[in-house]
Amino acid sequence: MRFVAAIGAALLVLAAGPVVAQDREGEDHPLLPRYPGAVIDDYRAPSLDEITIPAGQITSQDASGNRQVMEGQVTQIGYRVEPAVAPLQIQRYYADRLAKDGFQTVFSCTGPACGRDMGALIFNSGKVAPPGFDGLFNDRIRVVVARRGATWMLLHIADSSDRSIIYEAVVEDAKPAEAPPAGGE
Repeated sequence: MRFVAAIGAALLVLAAGPVVAQDREGEDHPLLPRYPGAVIDDYRAPSLDEITIPAGQITSQDASGNRQVMEGQVTQIGYRVEPAVAPLQIQRYYADRLAKDGFQTVFSCTGPACGRDMGALIFNSGKVAPPGFDGLFNDRIRVVVARRGATWMLLHIADSSDRSIIYEAVVEDAKPAEAPPAGGE
């Protein structure tokens, strides 16, 4: 009898309404509010770090062109939106927010114009997103790099049939990364 009551209680909870997705650990960056309905899937708290910022089409994740290596206080957040929303709509939301806050777009691209290895640079190289951050690879991606003074923003936006993924990196007190000492460590 208890089993039947437990099942009945569980069904009542499910029937009460849709389950609202919850953030994993982490928080929004104070300079850039999240897209409405997005939840945090991945988070790396601000810390002094190096990050590679794309500055043009990326045709090879291993080449050195069209990118800048910056260091500063880096915050990285991975958001998920379900159901999927068109990347253009998400990009427009962020572009409006950035413009209102005085950021200037340094670089942006859509789909194939981003280069065949843009996603690989951001999610597979270890030079941008930390290992384990979720990314989608397709021709619908949108990448935006914006700057205000010594603060840089990088957004990678993509969708699939069931979800959209937003990767956000904020670099505060950014400056070109120091070259490693000659001869190794």
